[in-house]
Amino acid sequence: MQTFLPYPDFAASAAVLDQARLGKQRVETLQALRALVIPDYGWRQHPAIRMWMGYVPALTVYGLAMVAEWVSRGHADTTHRQILEFAPGVLEDPDVAMPPWLGEPALHVSHQSNLIQKAPEIYRSRFPGIPEDLPYVWPEPEHELVPAEPEGRRLWVWRAASHPPEGDATLLMPPVPPSGRAAPKWERQLHTFEEALEDGDAVAIADPDGRHFRTGRVGRVLMHEDGLLRPASLHGWLERSDFDPPALLQDPRTLFSVGLPDALDD
Repeated sequence: MQTFLPYPDFAASAAVLDQARLGKQRVETLQALRALVIPDYGWRQHPAIRMWMGYVPALTVYGLAMVAEWVSRGHADTTHRQILEFAPGVLEDPDVAMPPWLGEPALHVSHQSNLIQKAPEIYRSRFPGIPEDLPYVWPEPEHELVPAEPEGRRLWVWRAASHPPEGDATLLMPPVPPSGRAAPKWERQLHTFEEALEDGDAVAIADPDGRHFRTGRVGRVLMHEDGLLRPASLHGWLERSDFDPPALLQDPRTLFSVGLPDALDD
């Protein structure tokens, strides 16, 4: 996990990267953004994540710079929309706040050095005179900002395997995840489904494409031979753009909550 910054300028950093690392930067930026925004995602104690705490829009701009360079080299891309969802307004904002460590020479030289260590045949000539044995410089965040589950009025989101039906639906939580192996995250999902989700709570069931959401209310939890079950009565729709930010919907969990969207706040 890394966001390479051999230069303070994001576009210049992207331009100097070799093909393989440039391509990976798009994916690793997306993982970093999810770790900073989505509760229970993981990775949040990695120093490459911690250094961006409090600067999600800046990291979004960095990721988009990587995508722009990748596309300019003639490659297809599927990450632009997902990255932009974390800060949808950055393309129109010329004054996105940048982290205070951006521009510190020691940080950028350490990234140049580590790129030489990884691929000397590529980077030695790109960064002449740079020591080849420097450790990474990892800035600590100004504040410890860990994503938390929403408080107050919230909407439960259920990730469905098929298009939700009109009217009534059934939410079934099996005792083990699809992989067939018990895991702590799945245990937390079961507990949430049984204890945190309450009769009458607002729920949105996602279409498999993740663009549209059928909304309604859930009923009480029931025991079923295949796991835990809750009925749901569905009567409305939400679009992905109704969520703020829509990146919260990149949560990989089967069941999770977000702050109640304005479109449902009656």
